Amino acid sequence: MDVRVLGPLEVVADGASVRLRAPKQRRLLAALVVAQGMPLSTDALVDAVWGDSPPPSARKLLQVYTSQLRKVLGEDARIVSGPTGYALELAAEALDAARFEQLVREGRRALRDGNAQLADSLLTRARALWRGSAYADVAYDDFARTEAERLEELRLVAFEEWTDAQLRLGRHGEVAAELVAVAAAHPLRESMQALAMLALYRSGRQAGALELYATTRRLMREELGLEPRRELRELQRRILRQDPELERVEAATRRSRLPAAPNALVGRERELADLRELLARPDARLVTLTGAGGTGKTRLALTIARELEPAYANGAALVPLAPLSDPELVVPAIARAVGLDDGATRPTVESLAAALEPRELLLVLDNAEHLRAAAPAYAELAARVPRLRILVTSRTVLHLSSEHVYPVPPLPEDDAVALFRLRARALDPGFELTEEVEDDVSEICRRVDLLPLGIELAAGKIRTLTARALRERLDRRLSVLTGGPRDLPARQQTLRATIDWSIGLLAPGERRALARLSVFAGGCTAEAAEGVCGADLDTLAALVDHNLVRRFDVDGEPRFLLLQTIREHAAERLERTSEQKAVRERHADWYLELAEQAEPHLTAADQPRWFATLERERDNLRAALAHLATTGDVERRLRLAIALSRYWYVRGHLAQARTWLERALAASDESVGDLHRRALTANAAVCLLQGDYEAATAFAERALAAARQLGERRLVANGLSNLGAIVLAAGDHERAGPLLEQAVAVAREVGDTRITALAVNNLGDLALTTGDYERAEPLFAESLELLRERGDVSNVARALFNLGAVALRLGRVPDAQRRLRESVSVAREVGDMEDLAWCLEGVAAVAAVGGDGEDAAVLLGAAGALLDQMGASFKPFERQLHDATESSARRLCGAARYTAAAATGATLELSEALDRALLLLA
Repeated sequence: MDVRVLGPLEVVADGASVRLRAPKQRRLLAALVVAQGMPLSTDALVDAVWGDSPPPSARKLLQVYTSQLRKVLGEDARIVSGPTGYALELAAEALDAARFEQLVREGRRALRDGNAQLADSLLTRARALWRGSAYADVAYDDFARTEAERLEELRLVAFEEWTDAQLRLGRHGEVAAELVAVAAAHPLRESMQALAMLALYRSGRQAGALELYATTRRLMREELGLEPRRELRELQRRILRQDPELERVEAATRRSRLPAAPNALVGRERELADLRELLARPDARLVTLTGAGGTGKTRLALTIARELEPAYANGAALVPLAPLSDPELVVPAIARAVGLDDGATRPTVESLAAALEPRELLLVLDNAEHLRAAAPAYAELAARVPRLRILVTSRTVLHLSSEHVYPVPPLPEDDAVALFRLRARALDPGFELTEEVEDDVSEICRRVDLLPLGIELAAGKIRTLTARALRERLDRRLSVLTGGPRDLPARQQTLRATIDWSIGLLAPGERRALARLSVFAGGCTAEAAEGVCGADLDTLAALVDHNLVRRFDVDGEPRFLLLQTIREHAAERLERTSEQKAVRERHADWYLELAEQAEPHLTAADQPRWFATLERERDNLRAALAHLATTGDVERRLRLAIALSRYWYVRGHLAQARTWLERALAASDESVGDLHRRALTANAAVCLLQGDYEAATAFAERALAAARQLGERRLVANGLSNLGAIVLAAGDHERAGPLLEQAVAVAREVGDTRITALAVNNLGDLALTTGDYERAEPLFAESLELLRERGDVSNVARALFNLGAVALRLGRVPDAQRRLRESVSVAREVGDMEDLAWCLEGVAAVAAVGGDGEDAAVLLGAAGALLDQMGASFKPFERQLHDATESSARRLCGAARYTAAAATGATLELSEALDRALLLLA
């Protein structure tokens, strides 16, 4: 909240003007501001608001205006009431007049101390606060007149002091015209006339200066009966004798101590905007830019410093800290950078602060991470020097109480590609970013984690390698990304050296933990980091502080990730130790335990949460499988593949599922007992969805035989149901019927509700496929009821789709819409890709029945794209539904419109397609 009275009364909140509804409300606020926090009685406020003729209801109206004003001002400017009246509690920095007075006091002090540059800066800011006359709305009213006149007088003082600063800096030519005009408006103000005389004299207008003195003397004698004071008479005499001292100006101490940029900064608009805002905050006196090595912290810091330098009276200075190895050398380095080291004695923090105290300065301390012992000196300088602002770049957080940390992220991909192109063209003017090359460059940028240094090093290879060849070599980034510009420090000439510099700052235990953390793919939880690597929270916090590990949140859970370049470096370090195998074993065990913990929940009410957990860990699960494949441990390998099979199936990772299941099966035999049967069952389901009915049948028959050999009728029922569903999909209705009838009977006999629900659903699918809708509907309804009792969310979605399909076939379109709408919502919650594809097909059919061929075509295109992405094939009924819908949509649209709409649907994100489907079902 900002209250402004140096002009028309205005209230500003969050950068926008707040509307004050009534003129009386404005007068009330003005009266409270004038009182400067002192309570005003009701009578005094009534006089201020209405003057000599208040209405009879003035006191009640005053209460109304006060209440309204409280709502407008909020908590930042509180109107409090007490026994003696009302008072406005307003922080000094929230009132422009208070800020103006503070700046004027500081500017006058700077002039007295001989720092005209600082006075110029402070007084320029003070003058910029004025938007018109003080309290312009009420300046002539009794309650405000005295305060308005006081502020206007101080405004003139500020102008005089500012002009004095300009003259001391030798800027007489820039201010003479304005100064003479203001002096003419205040002819009896001797201090103003003196400044104007000096400006005229220095501008080569000695006669004009003497004439101004004569005019001032005459007016004073005529109107006041007084002679000018001694100071003005002495100035006239010095002008007459052309005293050389009148030409003396203050030596300018401001000069740019920032190096020029070697090349343009690419991107970073958001970061620059954030830093402008942060560095403008009064409390942000010490700002640390942190980030991994190569993120471009130095370039960003210098860019913002060069931009903001004109706002600091004594400019900006850069202190490169990378060459220093002793923290005791930091303060002397700062003193040298700002021109305060006389070489006679080593400066201390106290002496440096005393010397900087009268200055206004932006100090850039670059590469401070290896000198953390010196960090308290930065905080002490910021505390002792009121107009010093310190911007630090460091790969690690400094952990100072006054520190404001700003993490510098990698570049957005578009900016990363633009940077690569710029650097590549600087080395090879013929480099062109064609569409094909852009794909390679985008992948190159991703493989170096979108880090500016990595991108620049990669672009440096473009004279030797094509973008495609470079991309193919970046599996081993650290050996490729070498040979950076020779004018860079050694630590930035290769990516390996950059990371070495960061790792060298770690304690031994932190280095060991970082190497171990390289076993994680795609990040990990804090619990996994400790369980697998022994990295407790303190160790993780240290690695995050050093920007070697990044923390990010997924659904409110913190996860920890190594950038790929750092992970590669850490993995190399792990390979050189004797504990590599043990760490990888712990990693595999951890994720096997997680997968087996999740498995029973994947058919229960909380399955959405567990599917999401496995989705987050999919890269770690794949890494665990890859490790187990190298160990010869067939049992653990099978256990993990089986535990993940339902997750793979539901989330549409069919090729991955089949690969891992078949490899595990090939390495095992019946000796592993039920594990072998479970793997056969899981792979049969995957092959079915892929449309490979021959392989699916073979795996399902082997699974059924294994179940019979084990002698468990529950497993036999499951095997019969799965085999029946597969032969049904393969078109063998004659064989499917007895298998499914027997599956239902055995499942009911053993009392397994889940297998019963699935077998009944499969039997209903047979009836649906053969057109026996009257039989299909009660079977699907029974399956739905059993599945809901178990909380099997994804299979509930399947049963709902089936009921919707029956309703559609029977012409009950509203019933079909209701079922499909519920199915979409349930399948979307769990992320069941197959069911979502069928739902899109079902909604497309509803649209076609309603005569909307274009929407039907769009949804058919989206469903087809999803099935292609999964590598899935149509099942018999779904193929019937698709063909009928496509035929109707083509007839409704015409061939050209149908093709265009289907192509549009194929490009939609799945979430967009589902939103469109739900809209059609609304």
